[in-house]
Amino acid sequence: MVAAVCTWLVLNGISPTGTALGGEFAPDFKVRPDDYTVLMACDVSPLPKGVKRSMATDHRKFDVTGWTRADQSFTWVVTVPEDGSYAVNLLALQRSPQPVRFAVACGDSRVNTTTESESWRRWDRHPVDGTLRLAKGAQTITLKAQAVGDAAEFDLAVFSLELVRPAVRDRLRDAALKRRADTKWLTDARYGFMFHWVPASCPRRGERKPYAQAVRDFNVDAFADQVREGGAKFVVITTAHALQYFPAPIQSLESILPGRTTQRDLVADLADALGKRDIRLMLYYHLGCNSDPAWQKACGFRETDTRKFFNNWIRIIREVGDRYGDKLAGWWFDDGTLNYYYRSAPWERLTKAAKAGNPQRLVAYNPWVMPPATEFQDYFCGEGADDPNGAGHLPVGGDGRFTGGPYQGLQACATLVTEGGWVHSRNDTEIGKPRWTAREMAKLLKDFGATRNVPMFNLEIYQDGTMSPATIAMFQEARQLLRGRP
Repeated sequence: MVAAVCTWLVLNGISPTGTALGGEFAPDFKVRPDDYTVLMACDVSPLPKGVKRSMATDHRKFDVTGWTRADQSFTWVVTVPEDGSYAVNLLALQRSPQPVRFAVACGDSRVNTTTESESWRRWDRHPVDGTLRLAKGAQTITLKAQAVGDAAEFDLAVFSLELVRPAVRDRLRDAALKRRADTKWLTDARYGFMFHWVPASCPRRGERKPYAQAVRDFNVDAFADQVREGGAKFVVITTAHALQYFPAPIQSLESILPGRTTQRDLVADLADALGKRDIRLMLYYHLGCNSDPAWQKACGFRETDTRKFFNNWIRIIREVGDRYGDKLAGWWFDDGTLNYYYRSAPWERLTKAAKAGNPQRLVAYNPWVMPPATEFQDYFCGEGADDPNGAGHLPVGGDGRFTGGPYQGLQACATLVTEGGWVHSRNDTEIGKPRWTAREMAKLLKDFGATRNVPMFNLEIYQDGTMSPATIAMFQEARQLLRGRP
């Protein structure tokens, strides 16, 4: 058995010691009795004939496509530490309208479910009826599907299979709901601004400054004045993004990789300047940083045993939370479903750390277009989600929380690009015109306000901390139109 398991690991890109061949993260395929276990479709090897990974990317894991026939199936070999019965969820996108019946099997145990026709064209988490019995030891789990009715073929994209004991699922759900914060201040704010101010940000003219110098020279009062003029009642500003830098003297980060923090505490200065203008501060943070191999090596990002990596994450995020307390209103964590999720992240511990110093701090893990990675969060990031009605799940006059669909129960938000992109990274170039006219923006704000869905408008920003006057003027005019002024 040991030799067979070692051979299987190598064929699946994993060394017998549990490290990834070629330096990539490799799953351990161990079932976790006390938490969710995530089995990614893209980790199946070999994939069924005709099925392809939808994106070849850096370290994020996406779905697979081309699942169209009943003779295609997915198989995972897992290690089960003890006998148990598990509830099963399938994260899939139904790309054709006819219902599809899924079946998940392990040995003699088999569970199944049928998708609902109204869920097609969107990613969803499909609970499978019953529980799957898993015996201790190495086990094979198989996923199959077939069209319901006369259709012989279907069209599915599949992301993952989740396993969780029902009692554990219920305990985690109760704990997540108890930890949720009040989002009333967010809905009362109506809208906010997001800024990807990062080492790659360029000035309006001239050469880009080194990051620490740019942090030192950032004009917080001019920045806060422009935010106030634009009418935003909260700001989300980027800390770590493509590179792991933090604009404050965070000792836990400095101890992992020296030289990535700054002497000036720009976060504290921003919180104070914005607070004087009755504007709240939230922080964006990316866990792995797409273009930073030095950070990924230092923090344990690529290691199959995720304890080092998540312990480092917790140290950093807890220190930040304790440092700023009530001055930090929220976190916007990127790549929640594409990056944290496939590691079977310890969501309860992560969210507890994220709320250190302020239990009412809002937390969200960006799912992009996928279902949410966890219930341990307060709001939906809504990257690119420009529908104020949330696909029919945000009624006019409601409280702003989704009444159905994959994000049910979460406060609705929408993170939208306002000008040309997320980051102003072009030398000697003006920030472009906003996507909307003032009249279009006024209607957009009115529609979002009617469902209490909160847009976060990402504005490009120069390295000195200033924004485009034309964009700020557009928001000013839109607000005047909403107040009935010509």
